[in-house]
Amino acid sequence: MTESLSAHDVLSSASPEQALLDRIALQEKQAFDRLSRFEPTSSTLAWLDNLRTIEECINLQTVNWGDDDFRARLFGMPVAGLVHDLAPLMEWHARLTERFSEPFANRFRQLMLQASSMATPFLSQGMGEVAGAMHNLATLIGYLQSRRRHFVALLHVLPTACRGNVRMVPLEALTVMLPIVEFAGIPMMSAHGGLMARLARESLGLPVRSGVEIPMLDAGFLEPERSRIDEIRWSDAGYKHFYAMREPLRPDRLFSAAELRNDIVTVEAAYAEFDLAGSDFAIAAGLVRRLSRQCVVRDFWVEIAPDVLASMLDVAKAPAALRAALVRPASSYMEGLSSYAPFVQVDGMLRSTVTLLSRFIYNWRARTLDSRKRYQIRTGFIFETVVKERLTAQGFAVQNIKRINRREFDVVTVLEGVVWNVQCKNNFVDLATVDSDAWRFARYNRALVKAYEKALDKERRREHLLQARLSIDNVQHVVVTRFPVVSDDPRIVPLSRIDEFVSQARALLAQTATP
Repeated sequence: MTESLSAHDVLSSASPEQALLDRIALQEKQAFDRLSRFEPTSSTLAWLDNLRTIEECINLQTVNWGDDDFRARLFGMPVAGLVHDLAPLMEWHARLTERFSEPFANRFRQLMLQASSMATPFLSQGMGEVAGAMHNLATLIGYLQSRRRHFVALLHVLPTACRGNVRMVPLEALTVMLPIVEFAGIPMMSAHGGLMARLARESLGLPVRSGVEIPMLDAGFLEPERSRIDEIRWSDAGYKHFYAMREPLRPDRLFSAAELRNDIVTVEAAYAEFDLAGSDFAIAAGLVRRLSRQCVVRDFWVEIAPDVLASMLDVAKAPAALRAALVRPASSYMEGLSSYAPFVQVDGMLRSTVTLLSRFIYNWRARTLDSRKRYQIRTGFIFETVVKERLTAQGFAVQNIKRINRREFDVVTVLEGVVWNVQCKNNFVDLATVDSDAWRFARYNRALVKAYEKALDKERRREHLLQARLSIDNVQHVVVTRFPVVSDDPRIVPLSRIDEFVSQARALLAQTATP
């Protein structure tokens, strides 16, 4: 490792490759060093406890309060100021106790106090953006959502990284973990993103420069996938399955074993047309349902002995891939970031939560379907519909054109007298693949960009068909890609930035009009 490298040095996609690699290694070491004095069992259990509280806080957004004024005041609660004035928190404590339970309200109160107490230290250490996230409950929830992958990564590295004998208790876990995320995890991911951008630009023969970002996550900090569940149009069979199988939920619970089973039902209903019942997903769904009925403690925690889980897997005739996916100890922080494994082994027992199992089953659905040709084709059409809807919302008029002289078009729109011919590319790469191999990402990025450039050339050669059909001379061509790529071509637009398309379109027109 370069001796002069410091965690305070600012690196970017223009930094030397070795410096980026050294930074990743340095931040990894720092994360493990900060955890090394703690005892693994108490630390993992304490962090699991905190993950529950964090998820409860995030999911307060989903509650129907039936009172818009109360909702506005709740999410406007000044978190950073609670250390000076506890009165607002006491009001919310009473309301949350009434709506859920006193233990729930106590967990919420503790999280708010911890977040409030950390705002000033983060600000004093130059982390103004993090301190600003503690402004009120709404901004705090946004911050917690943005760090979800890091929180899960820590869960998976704790059994390995914690090697000492200092016991960690739930009340202190957040104050230990958040600095690790901010001072090690986030810079590590930034260095990795810079490495990916640098290698990708080099592979395309583009000059290396700073400021290159890869917008991997979708809105709400969601990980990219071929087709989100809220984009799917349910079939009649899907609706019938949903209404026949869903279970009533207790109004005083944000999470429960019944909700986990309903999550499975929702996935089965939404993707019914793709025959999930005849796939490995059905095996995983059956296993999770059995776990939800036999191994859930207090409607949230999941506890099972390794040999009992192995027996369940044998009975279910689970494939090797499913067995391997359930428990995957992470030897590095980066590996933890890519993990969807729901279980961690603690003190001889496998432990999880209903939320981790829900996250796993949703990801397993993607793993099951992504390799199927029919799913790829169908989600391509779904992607086109999503693009149409997002462009329509920005004022583009979608034209009823799918084929001219046997030549197919994806999405043709008109805005302010200009035709915008949009090619929709639903290519996809799992984030786990990207996070594990920056060189592999660079190769895939090059292949995608070259393919998109050829697609744009093809569209230019046949734009006369659109000119004749619409009686408009000015035809512009763009590619919207589900998976973001590194490119200097402004006509290649990632879906994660589609809501900025109208501004980009006008900028392109101004650019082409410039002599």
